[in-house]
Amino acid sequence: MAATNDGHATRHQQWYDPDLEQVNPQIRHLLEKYSQVPSGDVVKHVNAIRARGFASNPYPCIGYYRFLNLTLLTHPLYASILSRLKQNPSAVYVDLGCCFGQDLRQLVLDGVSSAQLIGVDIEGPLMELGYELFLDRQSLASRFVVADIFLGNAQGEPWTELVATGADVVHCSAFFHLFPLAQQIQAATVIAGIVRKGGVIVGRQSGSVKPAEVPAIKPGSTSFRHDVSTLVEMWERVGAETGTKWKVEGSLDEVGINTAKKNAVEDENSRRLLFTITREE
Repeated sequence: MAATNDGHATRHQQWYDPDLEQVNPQIRHLLEKYSQVPSGDVVKHVNAIRARGFASNPYPCIGYYRFLNLTLLTHPLYASILSRLKQNPSAVYVDLGCCFGQDLRQLVLDGVSSAQLIGVDIEGPLMELGYELFLDRQSLASRFVVADIFLGNAQGEPWTELVATGADVVHCSAFFHLFPLAQQIQAATVIAGIVRKGGVIVGRQSGSVKPAEVPAIKPGSTSFRHDVSTLVEMWERVGAETGTKWKVEGSLDEVGINTAKKNAVEDENSRRLLFTITREE
């Protein structure tokens, strides 16, 4: 994730919804079964964590409660990923831009050893709040790494340790769409360095039926919104720069997108872009 806490408090309120009165069934199930939060306390608990998270890092995905959408759970490849991790104890899962680590906890609830799972984010406070959201500081064996993907190996450990370890599954949702195309290619080139041959990168992000640079949430900046064809082109460039080969599959849909009402991050061309990127060589 990229920092947005730039002092523009009024602008940030554009992407801050009122407190929830109910939460979706998937996150409720996770909080009740994994975290043992009493059913009557779930909504209050979520609202309190959202307020603290947005105060430190005012991302739209926090203000709009999108962190409550378990994006890995709803990815078409989820069952395959779950099986892969459960059947091979040496398989490694890395969640890039993990925020509170919600998708990682779902894997644990579904039977994956937490020691196989690594969360990465540039914002340490969000990962710390994840322990409070899920009440598992003493029980979770996963590692959480504060790192800047754009620095890659130049930042030394722990990123170089991730590269040495390698990953079989990389979950990367709501990340690339924050940046202009040149930076997306830079980040993807770094991420490619941690994916083992045969490994996959899966996720979802904001896409567009008209791929282009659009105004980003930071004033004066842009971000590039892909369709499937431009995502394929990007990973062809990454492959050429890294000596690797990637198979890119994706789809555009309107799940979670409100095309009828413009807001701070969406317009009539906005779509959800689901993707699976497999390292073939």
